[in-house]
Amino acid sequence: MQRVEIRLLRWLWLVPVLATVACGGSCGRGGRDRAAARPPEPSAPARPRQAGPPPRADIQAAIRVMLEAERHPWLKWPDITRFMPALTTIADEEPDALFWFVDGAPHPALDGAIETLTRADAQGLDPTDFDAATLATHWKQLRAGTKATATEWAEFDAALSVASMRLLSSLHVGRVDPRVVGIAYDVTARRMDPLEALRSARDGAGGLAAAADRVRPQTAVYKRLVDALTAYRELAAGGEPPPVPVLTGRVKKVEPGQTWAGVPTLDARLRLVGDLRPDTPKPDPATEAPVYSKELAAAVERFQDRHALEPDGVVGPSTIEAVNVPFATRVRQLELALERQRWLPDLGRRPYVFVNVPLFRLWATDPASGDEPLRMRVVVGKAVGHATPIFIDEMEYIVFRPYWNPPPSILRSEIVPKARRDPGYLAREELEIVAGGGTGAAALPATPENLDKVLAGKLYLRQRPGPSNSLGLAKFIFPNDEDVYMHGSPAKPLFSRARRDFSHGCIRLEDPARLAEWVLRGDPNWSRERIVAAMEGRAPTQVNLKQKLTVVLFYDTAYADSAGLVHFAGDYYGHDARLEEALRHGFPYPRAG
Repeated sequence: MQRVEIRLLRWLWLVPVLATVACGGSCGRGGRDRAAARPPEPSAPARPRQAGPPPRADIQAAIRVMLEAERHPWLKWPDITRFMPALTTIADEEPDALFWFVDGAPHPALDGAIETLTRADAQGLDPTDFDAATLATHWKQLRAGTKATATEWAEFDAALSVASMRLLSSLHVGRVDPRVVGIAYDVTARRMDPLEALRSARDGAGGLAAAADRVRPQTAVYKRLVDALTAYRELAAGGEPPPVPVLTGRVKKVEPGQTWAGVPTLDARLRLVGDLRPDTPKPDPATEAPVYSKELAAAVERFQDRHALEPDGVVGPSTIEAVNVPFATRVRQLELALERQRWLPDLGRRPYVFVNVPLFRLWATDPASGDEPLRMRVVVGKAVGHATPIFIDEMEYIVFRPYWNPPPSILRSEIVPKARRDPGYLAREELEIVAGGGTGAAALPATPENLDKVLAGKLYLRQRPGPSNSLGLAKFIFPNDEDVYMHGSPAKPLFSRARRDFSHGCIRLEDPARLAEWVLRGDPNWSRERIVAAMEGRAPTQVNLKQKLTVVLFYDTAYADSAGLVHFAGDYYGHDARLEEALRHGFPYPRAG
């Protein structure tokens, strides 16, 4: 205590001195004399003081005007209907009636929020949809210290809140409700509380950037697509190289060893996308007729394999068309793929099966490692009339050596008409009419009366199990309203085609035994040998899965696999075009129902 008192006395003794200094030597008579003896020193220019927001009541009144209109006056997408509850709560509960300011000073997270909005393009989003540049301009004006009205403060604060909530929602569940564009994914249960997400973005560690990282998809596929988008944006920014010339006259294709004027431009484009090694010798520009080399043909094969083309190394019209697709178009495909990835549910740490319809490929995925331990080709529904529906469900069981029970649509349009014209048709196709679905049901004659009963649903028609069965030797069931499932096929040559949309909607598997082995890998009772024996047995065998397996049927014309390859395909079903049209609507995007 004594030490504290001594310290205090010392400070009291200094008070007159400090007061004199603070007066600049002009306090008291002696001070006036000294001031007259020398000219005053020039003072430093005053720093501009940042203007604070007007009183709370003024801010609330300005916000109330905006909420009554349900529109923001300078946002690109001015309709703020969906965020009115959050904005109303902010105006009522925040101490200054503003969300991004505390006691008149900007919240520490404010600048970072604007910066995060400007970088939305890294996730395949458009920063102008979130008014990033406009917000930066308004904030610069407010920060400059110029006098601003309550309306200007309210509009800036609300705009930053709306933009942040839009960004977080867009990353979490996408902008477009998938059901609006014909995709049977239901994202309603995954929608976030806008105000809760906004508060997390302001008050949580890392601000809006960290909040955005938390809500975006955490899958390895999404992260690979983001990396691919960065790479193709760099290609697009570098300028489009000259196009590969189309084939003319009698030249229908170019094979290795042939001369062709398009070799230099083909070489240049394949180097840019990484299919041709950079250390491969370049064609001599002085050569009038450069040779289509084996090295370049191998690069063409790699390109073809990535673009759902016949990987034969032969240059034809379809390959040239794919090579000449502008990089900006590929960027847009990747952006649309990222939007669809945001529709997917949180699949957690469980393995799952992906079927990408336009790429005609299946991937079995291990989320723990990000690897794809199983890949195979598939055949999907015809683009015209029999498109494979896009949905998510859970595989429950496998049937080895199954019967095929044709759906009513195929019975009416194909099988029964053929059976009426040709009495031997059913026997040749190993089809039989039965009264019930039991394995031992007796076959009935294919009389006109029985065919009528089949169409009426009083009798059943099925194809006997075996190698010629339309389902092959196994089917994988994930019960759904579309009656779509995965199965084998006796039509093996179709899997060698590049474009493989031949089915009535179901998914035909290139190697059903391999898929069964992977699906049942955790069951010691089902070895590879037993699976093959069941497929070659005399009667159907059903195996119920001990744990259901998520099956994701999806539609991305761009995909990045675990090997680092970026794949592209055509928009065979028109889903890209429909999504583009929906995205042109802007915020707030329409919702199903």
